[in-house]
Amino acid sequence: MSTVILQVLERDLPELPPRAVDIIEELRDPNHIDRDVLVKLINECGSLGDVVLRVMNSGYLSQVRRARSIEDAILLVGLESTRNIILGVLLKSLFPKRHILESFNRNDFLRHCLGTAVAAQMLYAASGLNAEHDPYKLVTYGFIHDIGVLALDYCMPVTLNRIFKIATEENMPILEAEVKVLGRYTHSVIGEWVCNKWQLPEDICNVVKHHHAPRRAVVNKQELVLIHIADTISFNYYETLMESTHIYGMDPSLVRSLGLSMKEIREVEAALPARVERAMEVLDVEYLDGVRLF
Repeated sequence: MSTVILQVLERDLPELPPRAVDIIEELRDPNHIDRDVLVKLINECGSLGDVVLRVMNSGYLSQVRRARSIEDAILLVGLESTRNIILGVLLKSLFPKRHILESFNRNDFLRHCLGTAVAAQMLYAASGLNAEHDPYKLVTYGFIHDIGVLALDYCMPVTLNRIFKIATEENMPILEAEVKVLGRYTHSVIGEWVCNKWQLPEDICNVVKHHHAPRRAVVNKQELVLIHIADTISFNYYETLMESTHIYGMDPSLVRSLGLSMKEIREVEAALPARVERAMEVLDVEYLDGVRLF
């Protein structure tokens, strides 16, 4: 099965458009971004600039005033934060919805991705992490940590449909059904392959690869642990959307490593569904799901 998966991905994975390659390369190291070059590339990249501004001005990111241009956005939230939003929008747009097979409820999956971003922000606010961690980066990680699932949906919708069908019919957690169908080529492994194929920035590759196994990460461990816990909380919410009773546990020692308590985790779990629904309204995720930049 593994050989077939790689062959299909190699054949069907979208190619990065030239401007996307240039933008990702320019954004690779936030300490060495040429602002003028970045703005020029974005303005030449289809509707990317308009979509980024729509996200920033949605209300979800809670800015006091609206950004009128990419230059304005950089001044408003800073270059690194703008970088993270651009990367999130850019990578998400490379997997538009395809009308091949309704392999799973894409809106509910978007709720999970958004839920991971929302939970990460809530956990960050309650944690003992210092201000050096950029909350915009956490939003980006939440949006794209499951890029492997999007790759499966785009390249192998029949296989993804089988995973969800097995989870429903055999009453097993989705992640277990995934292993049953894909073996070791889980969405994390597939996502890592996509990151390497597209030569994405190291921090994104790290999150995609290790969001289910943060102890294996070598760099950015605190961010990985936070995203892992946020992903677990959001995935349990996702299972309820699938009308499943399966609950994924979390390691209390990982929770404590962020300066959090299980009581705070339960508070985030309780508040998350309403926060996600509000974010779905103001961020207009369904609009983003249909965006085609190229």
